[in-house]
Amino acid sequence: MGGVKVRYLKGGTSSKAELLSALRSTQEDNKYLNEENKSLNNRISTIENEMKEIRKMQGLFDAQQSHVPPMTSPVSTE
Repeated sequence: MGGVKVRYLKGGTSSKAELLSALRSTQEDNKYLNEENKSLNNRISTIENEMKEIRKMQGLFDAQQSHVPPMTSPVSTE
């Protein structure tokens, strides 16, 4: 018959010390990755804020340019 058998559920023969060591290593990796994630999120936030400022300045520049008459060339083309 099919189905899940007890022998499929048995784990490896790792000792408690090995498992604890692997757990500590994984926890250290997670801590490092969380710190890296925070750093990257801070950098993204900074870039987003800078982009908002650039867009604001671009809008002011565009508004200012729409009030300036186009320049004409002082050289005659005749």
